[in-house]
Amino acid sequence: MNPPDAAFCLNCSTPLGPTVGGTGYQQPAPPYVGAQEQGPYLGSPPQYGGGQNLGMQGNGAQGPSGRAIAALILAIAALVLCCGPLTGIPSAILGWLELDAISKGQSSPAGKWMAQVGLWGGIALTILGAIGFILWILLSLMAASSPYGY
Repeated sequence: MNPPDAAFCLNCSTPLGPTVGGTGYQQPAPPYVGAQEQGPYLGSPPQYGGGQNLGMQGNGAQGPSGRAIAALILAIAALVLCCGPLTGIPSAILGWLELDAISKGQSSPAGKWMAQVGLWGGIALTILGAIGFILWILLSLMAASSPYGY
């Protein structure tokens, strides 16, 4: 059973439409008897012989949200541009918010891996950036206190 404010089905990722009264979302209707199965990709032929639709784009599920994509991009920027906490912290926050929205059914599960990479990549790169900054400060202090005056 999906929460009343869920925008996507927690089992099959189907977008849920608003109810008639405008409060909450309706549960997806089960397929009618004799309904033709659709393939896993948009425009692909139907699957026969009991094939399972695995929640791909062909069943009406939407792609990843902008928050999941932003979390992934910020984590990549923290890695490539060596920004550390400047992009790692926002990446972790966006990834956490997106995973929370996915678990509540308010966002499409298509962006789950992006949100996870954003969350854990942001945390790891923030920690590595902080350690690198501390080492840089310590090495600078050691060089400044050198008896040779270099």
